[in-house]
Amino acid sequence: MEISSIQEYISLLEKLEKLYTYKSTNNVSAGWIPNFTYKPHFIYRGHGDYRYTILPGIFRSKNGPEGIEAYSLFEHNILQDFISETCRYEPKVSENDIGAWLEIAQHFGVPTRLLDFTENPLVALYFACSDASTANATVCLINEPEYNRKFFGMYRAVQATESNYNVNRIITDEIISQDFAQHAGLGQYIQCPWIYKPHYREERMNMQQSVFMLWGADRRPLEQFMVPDDYIVDENVQNSSCGVIGKIQIKHEDKEKILRQLALCGINEKYIYPGIDGIGRYINKKYLFKSNNM
Repeated sequence: MEISSIQEYISLLEKLEKLYTYKSTNNVSAGWIPNFTYKPHFIYRGHGDYRYTILPGIFRSKNGPEGIEAYSLFEHNILQDFISETCRYEPKVSENDIGAWLEIAQHFGVPTRLLDFTENPLVALYFACSDASTANATVCLINEPEYNRKFFGMYRAVQATESNYNVNRIITDEIISQDFAQHAGLGQYIQCPWIYKPHYREERMNMQQSVFMLWGADRRPLEQFMVPDDYIVDENVQNSSCGVIGKIQIKHEDKEKILRQLALCGINEKYIYPGIDGIGRYINKKYLFKSNNM
């Protein structure tokens, strides 16, 4: 799938919503709600290079002699070090609230097992096009209900208590009680990344409509959890209930044009980064555009 303008992008998303809406049968033995209309709910992540794989920072770094594995074994140490250095700036957050500190650390660029997504497709498109590289960009979309059905056997909306339980269980098993053993493939541990909406402690998270994927015991990139039938397509859809993940590509030469179109919709630096920092970026970009057009 490929788009070259914001108009094509919105039209494509509307098309995908129709293609992946379906009604269940009367067979409830598999967990389906009979005669219920299932509609997709997409979450999005934009990246400036289409070759990027969907994997959190803690599993990407190759610092240290043993590479990724050795670095990620220090995950709890990294987080505790961050808490020690920053707790005086966040006095309302308990030092024992590891989940909250994990989100704050992710927000400020510390490598964690979280990965940022958004419920706003225009925000994801902004991040994809704001990268100045000459590579083609991509917006990844996840159909959250189908993702939860495939990997967690859930055929209904996720309850807040269930989500909190899974988040706390992963944090306890994989970070706090890390025993330096690999838990991948062991049934007593949550394997797949869990999707959840965090508490918006920062205005930036609110404006960006943040959603997180929290990696469990299996540390592979998200793409490696999928099979070919899981991929969302915009034509020749064989089964509307199988669309889990899709990628929309943007050619590098269309990035700047799309950024201007997004700015017309109010999606710009001061929207994405509320505060003085974002305003500074916005003013700089505003007059850069003007000087380029003189």
